[in-house]
Amino acid sequence: MKAVSRIVMVRLILLGALSAPGAIGYINVDFQPGDNLFHIGLKNVDNHLSAMSFPGAPNGTSISLWNPASGIYDVTSTYSEGAWSLDLELSVGTGARLTTTAPFVQTFMGQPLKHDGSLFTGGDNPAPPIFDGPSGVYLLGDKYPIISSNTDVFLNIVGRGPNIGEQFTRLDRASQTYVTSTFLGEGGWDVVPTIGYCEAGFFNLIVPEPSVFALAVLGAFLLRYPLTRKS
Repeated sequence: MKAVSRIVMVRLILLGALSAPGAIGYINVDFQPGDNLFHIGLKNVDNHLSAMSFPGAPNGTSISLWNPASGIYDVTSTYSEGAWSLDLELSVGTGARLTTTAPFVQTFMGQPLKHDGSLFTGGDNPAPPIFDGPSGVYLLGDKYPIISSNTDVFLNIVGRGPNIGEQFTRLDRASQTYVTSTFLGEGGWDVVPTIGYCEAGFFNLIVPEPSVFALAVLGAFLLRYPLTRKS
């Protein structure tokens, strides 16, 4: 758990006091030509595309949602003349891909949240609940708008440190290149990961099966209390 005073919020300008319930703020996000992995970073009463304004987006800009079950982007909405072909809902902390032909700055407005998704009103900033979904690749971002690096990337987004072999993949918007970081255990990372505010990245998560956990517990028990066969 981190004290708020130790966390630096980047380019988040609040229109009301942070301690005031329902404070509204905004974040400016620079989208570059090509693909951009993002999430909106602030909570609104309505997070559908129809409730947001994209004045700088050129016609043909698209937003695609990632399906971790199928491992593909399977829903895409395209922007044309101020409207979207599908009225997608963008959830804080759940990533999406925006593809555009020209750079533009997008302003997202709403209420700032803590890492765990609760409303930010000062005080502690707890990590989110530990991820309990199945193993797979998920496109996620930090609900709290800061830049994180190293194991904090996992702690702030999936609620725990990385397991050996788990990976985080970030898209560099400027160069349009993907960089994958693999956690090696005590040796740390092969490439130290980082993630920015309103940025999303791919988390390749390995969740132990219950049977594996049970066997591990049983093994530890037997090592401490070996069974003896009566004659």
